[in-house]
Amino acid sequence: MSSKLIIANSSRLFNYTMILDGRAMGEVSPLAPGIITIEPGNHELSFKDSDVDNLPTNCKPICIIIEDGKTLHLNVTTEDFSIRIYDEQGTHLNGKRGFLCGKIAEGVRIENPIA
Repeated sequence: MSSKLIIANSSRLFNYTMILDGRAMGEVSPLAPGIITIEPGNHELSFKDSDVDNLPTNCKPICIIIEDGKTLHLNVTTEDFSIRIYDEQGTHLNGKRGFLCGKIAEGVRIENPIA
């Protein structure tokens, strides 16, 4: 079986490329969700701005552990030249301080050192 990542893009200006385990996996357009099917297990997820003409942005990756048949909903947006990843509850998953670790959805954990 497989699992799903559903990424909502709340930016009205930017397209994002999903980077899963170091590989580009598709685009997320403004105000439209991007959906990818993934194998269960450990994955590293990040994003990059698809438009090379815009100012550069950075995105710290998150490490997720997803069980078989589960769906993870995330939201992505740009703020202060940083691409931010949020869970459904609005928790900033790739922030700058502390260590975020634990269950963020049914059958999904995050192991994300924030430095």
